[in-house]
Amino acid sequence: MAYPIAHPKVMERAREVLRLNPVFLDTETTGIGLGDVVIEMAVVDTNGEMLYNSLINPGRPIPEESSKVHGITNEMVKDVPMMRQAWPDIEAVLRGRVLGIYNAEFDMRLMKQSVLMAGLPWNLSDNQAFCVMKLFAAWYGEWNKRHSDFKSQKLEFAGQFCNIDLPNSHQALDDAKLTAALMQYLANYQKT
Repeated sequence: MAYPIAHPKVMERAREVLRLNPVFLDTETTGIGLGDVVIEMAVVDTNGEMLYNSLINPGRPIPEESSKVHGITNEMVKDVPMMRQAWPDIEAVLRGRVLGIYNAEFDMRLMKQSVLMAGLPWNLSDNQAFCVMKLFAAWYGEWNKRHSDFKSQKLEFAGQFCNIDLPNSHQALDDAKLTAALMQYLANYQKT
């Protein structure tokens, strides 16, 4: 089968979401578990312009295996704000906005558990976020029989497949910019 399938409804959905003027975000974390926290967050607008970008001190050591993924070390976060200090600024950028996230379920879970572990109230709604990964999966169209759904693709693959000249560096700002550019690509794609 030739990819992408590029169903017109997927592209229309992308255009509908962009009309809501979303922001796009990405996080880097200490890991993927229920006790892990956000250590970097970036938010950009639909054009990829930075609205927020900061490392966040997790208040504990960053596991070496996590540092190997994103390159963020304990030394890099020792003098930056903790979530308790950073969250009010982050929340001000996100409040009332539609949030575009590549793998929204993961980033929303990690943000929420980070905020709650910091002893702060979680005031965002899960339905504020939409998953650009799922939208790309439907656009690309590879079916996963095992899960009866479209197969998820890595952000790096999505960017390369769409010839988007931005890195997937596992740094929050780069990945947020790539997610915004991918959303624009899906909304503007012309099937030949």
